Order: sequence, then structure tokens, then C-alpha cells
Amino acid sequence: MSLLEAFGAGPGSMVAAVGGGGKTSLVFRLAFEAQERGIPAAVTTTVKFTRPAGLPMPPLAAAEPGGAAERCAAALAAGGAVTLVSGEGDRGRLLGFAPGEVDRLREPGRIVLVEADGSAHRPFKAPAAHEPVIPGAATHVVVCAGLQALGRPLDERWVHRPELAARLCGLQPGQPLTAEAMAAVLLHPEGGRKGVPPGARLLALLNAPAGFDGSRDAVRLADALAAGGFEAAVIATAHLGIVYGVTRHGMVSAPAAHHG
Repeated sequence: MSLLEAFGAGPGSMVAAVGGGGKTSLVFRLAFEAQERGIPAAVTTTVKFTRPAGLPMPPLAAAEPGGAAERCAAALAAGGAVTLVSGEGDRGRLLGFAPGEVDRLREPGRIVLVEADGSAHRPFKAPAAHEPVIPGAATHVVVCAGLQALGRPLDERWVHRPELAARLCGLQPGQPLTAEAMAAVLLHPEGGRKGVPPGARLLALLNAPAGFDGSRDAVRLADALAAGGFEAAVIATAHLGIVYGVTRHGMVSAPAAHHG
């Protein structure tokens, strides 16, 4: 199973990736999968992102604010994929566009992939007041969480904005992040559900390190999210495009450790 299939995305979709670890890998891997299927794909951001490590990045196309839609159309005229940016910021990070401008990129024949949140390279996070920055036209919102945070202390080494995460899940700073605590943050209206546009599909990427062994904690987390209203919780290693299993709302069961 591909990531596109796991998340039910295709032509006409706008996928916004938010949360913690796996966002950049997810949007670029989805672009690669779309390209393989002949679907034009545009990758962009409403915040900032970095070039993907170890993944192909579609050619860069720069546009001034207000010109993103025209630049995207020109870049995709012959098909393929494009990384659409408004410039380059500090530390080599690529700059994007305001949510309203990203909204205008959505068209029936293409897929638009948006990094819509930051996590300071931490695998898990809770959003601040100004986060996430999800375009209103998003059809799919994928809340990402790095499974390497499971069992780790709730502190700044593993969690972006740990004090906010602690408030949402009821743990004290420094206590181990359990599957139940991570689920509490991801299911909270001020956590993983925050800013999701009406009608958008709510999904989760539980991003596993390479060589994932099917840990019970990861399965419990996936089950809790599906039971709590996420349409699907996908356990995958995004940068490799390996899907280990999908737990769907209304069909809660342990994902099988496999890939295809």
C-alpha cells in the first residue's frame, strides 16, 4: 500500500501536514508517488520548510506573493511536480505563502501538498496560539507524530512546546510520554484537532523509524486515534514510503506490520 492510498489522496486533493515528526518527508514522498502515477503535484508551505534529506525534491519554482497560482500552473503545464516557494530564509529554509494564496492552488487535476506547521525538529508537539496554519481549501489534514517520542520524557528534547502538551494530556513535565498521553494531545480540540477546516478529512501519520517492529504502544496509539474520531491512523516510515498498517475509524484493530 502506498501513502497516497493509505490517506485516500489523489487528483483534486489538498493535503496539509501538521504536528510533529514526518511532515516534510510526507509531503515530498506523496509528491514522488503522485509523479509516478502521472498526477501533477505541487509542494508548498504556509510556514517554512527545509529541503528533504534523502528524498527527491521536485524542481524549485519561485513566485512573488500574489503570483503563486500562475507560477504553479506554468510549472505544471507539462505535468510532473514542482516545489513552489516565495524565497529562501535563514538556515536555508524555504518560504511559502499565506493560506489564502495556497487555497487558490487547488484544482481538480492536481494534488497540492502543504507543510502547514513547524515543530523545531521534535517528533511530537502541541500547537501554540498561532498554529497550525492550515489552508481553508485543505481536503485532508494529516496530523504527524514521531513514534520515537513514545516512552521518552515530556521535555524539550522530544516535544515542541512541552508545557502546552503537558496541559493537554495531564502529565507533569519530564514524565514518560505514554500512548494514552500522546493520544490525549492529538485528540484534543487545542491539540491535533486544532484548525482543521470544516469538511476536511482528519488523519494521522504515526511516523516510525526505519525497521519498525510493530510495537504494542504504537498500535495502542493508532487504535485510540481511530476510536476517537480520526478517519485513519497510518503507521509508516514516511521518508521510505513504507506503510506498516492502517487503523480506520469504526474498524479499530491492530495494524499489521507489513509494507507494500
